Formats: sequence, structure tokens, C-alpha cells
Amino acid sequence: MKNIIKSISLLAVMSVCLSSCILDDEAFVDEFNDLQNFSKFNDKTKNVSAVATGDDVIFPVVLNVTGPTMENINEDVTVTIAVDAAGSTAIEGTHYTLDQLSVTLKSSENYIGSIPLTVITAGIVPPLAENPILKLNIVSTTGNGVISSDSTVTLQIVYQCFADLTGTYDVTNNFANGACFPNGPLPATISQNPDGSWFLSTADGYWLSECSGNTGLFNFGNITELCGDILPSNDLEYGDLPIGTITGGTWDSVNGILQMDHTEAFFTNGPYAWSSLYVRQ
Repeated sequence: MKNIIKSISLLAVMSVCLSSCILDDEAFVDEFNDLQNFSKFNDKTKNVSAVATGDDVIFPVVLNVTGPTMENINEDVTVTIAVDAAGSTAIEGTHYTLDQLSVTLKSSENYIGSIPLTVITAGIVPPLAENPILKLNIVSTTGNGVISSDSTVTLQIVYQCFADLTGTYDVTNNFANGACFPNGPLPATISQNPDGSWFLSTADGYWLSECSGNTGLFNFGNITELCGDILPSNDLEYGDLPIGTITGGTWDSVNGILQMDHTEAFFTNGPYAWSSLYVRQ
């Protein structure tokens, strides 16, 4: 979902002139120092959501190849992963199974592929006191011109109660005492993702579009609802910057009201914090 964004020019928030800086991903740059291509996980951290119905849920753990000379790769690349026991609390056979530990990445598929993770929900009664953590490491890569990176992914397995956030919402936020909405609330939609999380057409309460002067630049994203609570998330279109980071929230299923708290740490005159309100119509 997230895009790698090297720089972005954002305008002023209300009447305050804000400036931005170009962000360098030092880890990303370090990987390129030797001018080699490398294998990596798509995400560093990810919530894996599963409604506890007793059924197994399949979640794709996505890997890819990236680097400065990918055009020179002319063969398949096989990537093998392993569970990091020291960094994991999830129990195999209780919370998950991982029957496949390698994947072949092909040129015809842009060297993107996935390994299926099965999340077990049988016998689980949410919410758990602590969400199981599964950390995965890349242990080997075979293929001409591609090396293994030290890339890891930390998956938080979130067992959910049944919830339905689907619908159209009126959205506002309290930034600058609501001055971002002179003509009233704006519409947004929420739909369910295959993994049980929820996709919001704007996930920051319209802050980027209506409060920063960047009209039409929508910060869509995904949230995870856990039995009435909204878990912290930076899984937004501009989450890597980060803009609109969700620090928490609540879901009122009786009245169809989603409330979330947000921060941003991109603008040099910030950081800023605000709350958003989504009311289902």
C-alpha cells in the first residue's frame, strides 16, 4: 500500500507557512552503497488482522528485489526466510503455520512475490491480553546479481471481534478548531480489505487535503479495529513521511461513529496533533 516517496512539496497549513525537507532513508541508501541488487520484505512492520471465527486466514508476506541494476537480472531469484524465535511471541500451531519458507521471484512478475502465512483463529477468544508477534528474517537469496539484505518484517497478529465499518461517512477534524471545514463535513468511504483490516478513502480526517492547503491530495490508508479500539497505524499513503499517523481511536458500532487521534512529523514548523470524527450516513 505504501509508496516509497523520496520528496514531496507541501503547502502552508492555514495561514502558517510551513516548509518541508527532503527525507533520506539511511538504511535504504546503505543498501545501495555496493551497487548491488538485494532481496527485501515489502514492509518492516505490519498488522495481520483475523476475525476469530474459527477459520484459518491466509495472509501474503510480500517480498521483492530492488536495486540500481535490476535491468541486468536475467534469471529467477529464490528467497528463503526463517522465523526469528528471539523476536517472536507467536506460537506455531496455535497462532500460525508457515508451511512455505521460500519463494521464487520472476522477471515476468517484476520480481515481486509472496509467502503464505496461515493465521489460526480456532480456540481464540478476542481480545487477547497481548497480540502475538511473528518476526521473519531473510536468510538466503540465490540468483545472479542479487544478494540477501538484512531485511526483516515484524507481524503483529491481531485477533478481532466481528465488526462492520463498511459505509459512507461524514468526516471532520478539530484542527484549528474545525476551521478546515467552512462548508461542513466532507464524505469518505470505508471498505474491508481481504485481511480483515479497513481501507479509508481518507485516513487522516482530511487533514492533508483540507488543512495543509493541498486540496485534493488524499491521505488514504488502512486501520485495524480490535473490539471497539483502533490500533495505532502508520499505514497511510503518506505514512512514510509521516503525515496523519494514527495514534489510536475508538469504534462505536451502535452509532456508527469512528474517532481517531493523529499526529504529523513532516513539517518543520510542527509537529501537529488533531482528532478526526467519521459519522456513518
